Amino acid sequence: MNPFSNTKAEISSTDTEAIRTFFGSGEASITASNAQKIATVFSCVNIKANALAVIPIKTYKTDDKGKTEDKNNSLYNLLRYEPNDTLIASLYKKIISQDLDLRGNHYSQIRRNGLNEVVELRPLIADQMKLTISTSGKKLFQYNGKYIPSSKIMHVYDVPDSSGHKGLSKIEYAKQSLEFANNTAKHGNKLFKNSATPSGAFETTGTLTDEEFEQLNKQVQEKYSGLEHSGKPLLLSGGLSFRTLDMKNSDAEWLESRKFNREEVAAIFGVPVAMLNDATNSAYGNLEQKYLEFYSGTIFPLTTILEEQFRQSLLTPTQKQNTSIKFKYNTMLRVDAKTRTEYYKGRFDIGSITPNEVRAYEDENSFNGGDEHYVQLNLSTVQNLNKGEPSE
Repeated sequence: MNPFSNTKAEISSTDTEAIRTFFGSGEASITASNAQKIATVFSCVNIKANALAVIPIKTYKTDDKGKTEDKNNSLYNLLRYEPNDTLIASLYKKIISQDLDLRGNHYSQIRRNGLNEVVELRPLIADQMKLTISTSGKKLFQYNGKYIPSSKIMHVYDVPDSSGHKGLSKIEYAKQSLEFANNTAKHGNKLFKNSATPSGAFETTGTLTDEEFEQLNKQVQEKYSGLEHSGKPLLLSGGLSFRTLDMKNSDAEWLESRKFNREEVAAIFGVPVAMLNDATNSAYGNLEQKYLEFYSGTIFPLTTILEEQFRQSLLTPTQKQNTSIKFKYNTMLRVDAKTRTEYYKGRFDIGSITPNEVRAYEDENSFNGGDEHYVQLNLSTVQNLNKGEPSE
């Protein structure tokens, strides 16, 4: 910032222009490409992507005996471990999450073999995809100017537009809030870059020549700007004087505005502010509840959309009759031994799970006799109690 003016002292627009320059005009364009430079946006996008990345996806086959993991399905390896030979599943899920948050849409190319089995999923650059709707209502995909059959594209979006055919970008939707966040961050950066002191204006009763103006500019930048020159007195000549502008920074107001905007941006992405290292006014119980709300209100709806989209785009009509694709949420219990133990015990006590199934969840080997279901002997049905019959 150049904190001086080449105008006469009596012109009041000097202060207005300097303030506009200092704070920014607010016209900076926020796009999907530069939005992640905003700290709150980067944190929200990264938190959601990481949460989705650690939840495994598995395929199941339903038959007369119930539902079992279908490891023989070609989709099992693609969705659980590696969608293609250069990408692992966790990063693939992060790409999907980031595309949805920053661009509103995700596109993956589907490759099948001669048996119509999916053998590869390759994410595409969303910005290079053009989506149009035909007169019959079908989606037409054009990637880098080349049309691709809709059967070879998996299109995912979570916030539908008015037509319902594609997604809305959260960046475009929240552009005003993000521009405010960007400008407040720039304000702080400029404030501390300029010695954390109010800006001022050089005044003269006359007019400086271009050469004099450039020379003054150079001297100020080299000898008086920045924290290393803080407190150094100005040496002026030629009738110049320096007047401090009345734009004192209130730390409390500035921090409060940033806090409010951080909460607003976090709400747009569905991330609790506490997950952004802001535990203000949050007790432990409240934090725990916020984390549960994050998974139930933000991540669970996203996984549901992905499960349904995987089914629609990747399964054949025959497979849809007995094959399902599910995110395994029990993996989230791994991070909390106490919760994990209570969960297993609760299911074990009602005969819902066997010891070997518990060991399988813990990545431990099974043992002989561990496939039996157990129940507590002191339990009976309400119907038997009404009849006065003892439990077996």
